[in-house]
Amino acid sequence: MGSTNLRPQKDEPITHERFGNLGRHDAVVMAREVHGNGHAFVSNDFTYIHLSVTGRCQARCKGCINSVITASRPGERRDLSPVGETIPARDAACILNLLKEEVAGEAAVCFYGGEPLLVPDRIAEIIEILRAAKCSYPVRYMLYTNGDLLGNVIEKQPGLMEKMWLVSVSIDGRQEQHQEARPGTDLDKIHAGLRKLKGLGRGRVLMWSTLRETQTLADCFAEFLELHEQGLADLFFWHWVETAIPYDDFPAYLSGYEQELRQVMECYLVWISRGELLPVIHLNELIIFLLAGRGRNSSACGVELAGNFDLIGGRIQACADLPLELAIGEIAADGTPIFHDQDLSFLVAYKQDLGCYQCGVHDYCGGRCPVQAQISGPERLLQYCQLMRLHVGVVQDYLPAIAGQLKIHNLTCQTLYDAAAFYAQFTDVTP
Repeated sequence: MGSTNLRPQKDEPITHERFGNLGRHDAVVMAREVHGNGHAFVSNDFTYIHLSVTGRCQARCKGCINSVITASRPGERRDLSPVGETIPARDAACILNLLKEEVAGEAAVCFYGGEPLLVPDRIAEIIEILRAAKCSYPVRYMLYTNGDLLGNVIEKQPGLMEKMWLVSVSIDGRQEQHQEARPGTDLDKIHAGLRKLKGLGRGRVLMWSTLRETQTLADCFAEFLELHEQGLADLFFWHWVETAIPYDDFPAYLSGYEQELRQVMECYLVWISRGELLPVIHLNELIIFLLAGRGRNSSACGVELAGNFDLIGGRIQACADLPLELAIGEIAADGTPIFHDQDLSFLVAYKQDLGCYQCGVHDYCGGRCPVQAQISGPERLLQYCQLMRLHVGVVQDYLPAIAGQLKIHNLTCQTLYDAAAFYAQFTDVTP
């Protein structure tokens, strides 16, 4: 199952030795007829609310999505942001109102930014308000962070981090690669913070990598394996960066990505041959989609359904990464959510232009990310279409071997879901 060759043609879709023209909708087709629906699983879909507690951030990440869309203006985001910081009493009341109407089963409140740990006191105040309200349903807390301030916050407020059920930490590879992508952070400092977090003995850690053209998946994966071996990271997810600029050398990137993805899949096989699950969130979701014949009924994140609630600066967004003028509602001073009659179906109009509904991997991809469609022209979108077909095709190559090992070790799709794929809903879902 080694790497295959690409024959690039300037300004045209890539011709792949195994899959042919990756610009074709049927270049890769999810082969459900092979495995059928004999691998049922029950999903556990949370009600979740994202709260942007601050727009400020010190990481200076290359291609920061908040700077590209939400906060498109010059200056350092640690000092300048159009997103107001959370007002705990107002936003906690809004969360309680939303959960009262929307919750089914369990709920998660996810603290987002900017960098949330710049304002830990505000997070703590919100959690205390929610705790005092004595909700009749379980509420879990998640934190998205660049990780640079983890150690400081744990030292000063260990009780706050003990309350976190899931912590997503942005790490873009080992030392050199990470520092190049996120120059405002220090990977050694992040490691130290993760060790302190481990010492608390609470929650799970999700390592989230954002892949830019200058980065390699292999370096990110190596970093995850090292952290996982040390007990510092439990789960791994990677995502292609949202940017308007086409790849400088797309054939080279596609070829390199395939080689590295196949290395990850070979590792997956080694682990599963021992009866162990490699906890890469979206790979496990794709595998169970293939085995169980599942598909999405929306884009990857479902933003166009207007059922997501991202609270940001007194507004209710369907996604925090969309422009503020696309808010689906506002938050009154007393925390009452006031919704607009906002039809967001236009956010996925690009799917008609791209021919998504005729694509053989649409049931997994879902049209990927509407935010990407808002910020770029067709060239980058079509490059992602080809990347996604390649991604699904490579994983599908390994499916018979994986299915065989699942049977040998009495592992089920439910196992894959509970251990890893369940967490896809708390990420950008697809790569």
